[in-house]
Amino acid sequence: MARTGWRAGILILLSLLGGSAAWARLDWTAFEQYRSPSALLYFETPRPRAEGSLLIWPELSQPHLWLAMAEYWQRKGWDFILLLPDASQQAFDPATEAPSPVQRQWLVRQGERLQDALADTDPERRLLVLVQGSAALWYQQLVDGGTLSTPDALVVFDAHPRPSAQQRMLAISLARSPYPVLDIDSRPREPLSRLNQQRRRQQSEQQEKADYQMELLTGHALLERQIAGWLVRLGWLPLPPGAPDYLKGKRNEAGISRPTDPGPGR
Repeated sequence: MARTGWRAGILILLSLLGGSAAWARLDWTAFEQYRSPSALLYFETPRPRAEGSLLIWPELSQPHLWLAMAEYWQRKGWDFILLLPDASQQAFDPATEAPSPVQRQWLVRQGERLQDALADTDPERRLLVLVQGSAALWYQQLVDGGTLSTPDALVVFDAHPRPSAQQRMLAISLARSPYPVLDIDSRPREPLSRLNQQRRRQQSEQQEKADYQMELLTGHALLERQIAGWLVRLGWLPLPPGAPDYLKGKRNEAGISRPTDPGPGR
């Protein structure tokens, strides 16, 4: 798929493959951006040198949600890396105290995939990682265990583990992380979401983690702008003219940033 025509091709795929089952059957190797054996899609910025790299580890059957975001970050001068998820990330238990040899081998392989994915990125440029759902705990485990270097910032999207041990593990890991964390939730009113929010908020307060921020999703179509707004507040991106309050870091009374206007993020 040529660079100039990849976006049109992706839009066609988005329209034709509406169901997760159809996406599961998609031949990702047909993409020019596909890289083996890491099983990922790598979209390089057309600029001579990247401003940074965005690595996304999605939930199962969810890569299509992120494909349309690639062009947005390419235009901003960022390389966009989409790791294709593995079915075992939901089958294994990251919180078990006695992982099986099969689980250990699988986690080693995921660490190798991520290392390979980042091998071509510029270590002097910023690395932003986004993890969705079950990928969040596995990624934190690889970072906490020293397999992966720490990112410059992390976005957690809809990570709602059900077992209490996994909830505690993720909450503690995020609260102790030495990098800024943006925790985005698209289902804040569901009981499981509320419980995870409460645990993570409590841990971040106990650890006095000032660079942990929880936000509600404003809309999937605006997700890239919501993330870009956070990067503006971190000082990674310039503040757009006439920027709305949420880009300036203002919060509501509950302490959760609730952007209602996407602003001129492009």
